[in-house]
Amino acid sequence: MTVPFEIVIERIAAAVGEKACDNLEIASPEVVAATGFAERRLSEKPLFELAHSAASAALDGCGGKISAVIGATFSNEVRFPALSIRIASALGIDGPIPAFDLQMACSAYPYALLAAGQLAAASGGKVLVVDGDVQSRFAADNATAVVASDACTASVVSARAGTSRFAFYSGYGEQLKCTEKLEMDGFGVFSFVASTVRSMIAGLLAEGDETPRWFVPHQANMYMVRQLAGSVGLGERLLTGGGKYGNVGSASVPLTLAAADGAGTALRAERVLVAGFGAGLSAAAGFVRMSEDFTSTII
Repeated sequence: MTVPFEIVIERIAAAVGEKACDNLEIASPEVVAATGFAERRLSEKPLFELAHSAASAALDGCGGKISAVIGATFSNEVRFPALSIRIASALGIDGPIPAFDLQMACSAYPYALLAAGQLAAASGGKVLVVDGDVQSRFAADNATAVVASDACTASVVSARAGTSRFAFYSGYGEQLKCTEKLEMDGFGVFSFVASTVRSMIAGLLAEGDETPRWFVPHQANMYMVRQLAGSVGLGERLLTGGGKYGNVGSASVPLTLAAADGAGTALRAERVLVAGFGAGLSAAAGFVRMSEDFTSTII
């Protein structure tokens, strides 16, 4: 899918769980090495508090009108109203603007960026994307707890002349699902990423003959994403969080971008390929642009 405008990420703020937990306390060294997550971030705060902190920081000093708010979460503390509506009201930007949530779990961020770009192009304004989960509370056992982490991010998105390209996969599988608790078939998820997701991304790369400066996939686990990046020829362009924050769901993509910027990685004005995959089974990937004055912060 090609859209007739370029989607631009202007700034990202992230609020991570306030408690850093050593994974060796609940898992063997072999498991920790396999996932690549030495630690996780846990929060005792409700998702709304993390979301409000991230959104407030993202909008601090942000010029231009916010014309829409999109939430991406499966752990809103209330069934409704949507997280996006609660955040818009708390920030004083409610009123005659659209605000809605996406519930796509690990693949949500590219979906949210596409929707944000469309709304930004239509309105001529900026769109706030609030993406995060407090998912450690849904971990049923140590097999899921060792990866489940808590964070929320807020991205300011705009649109300008150019194009952006996306690819999607929507299927059904029970390898990763959540009714009351997270249930995960690790090998099944790995097989999905190694086959379906790899083919989807390889096809997206081939159809436009475009190589991104950076590849930023969902940080499902470090081994998996390194294998994925290598299999599509983007191993040298892979950005990861280095296992510092654990698996924070779809927010791992914007959190990785924020962390990379904070560590001095050159992101400004670069074309990046973002990808999310997992629950559903679903996957999404897209080319977007980092703005020339991109800024980030991690709380």
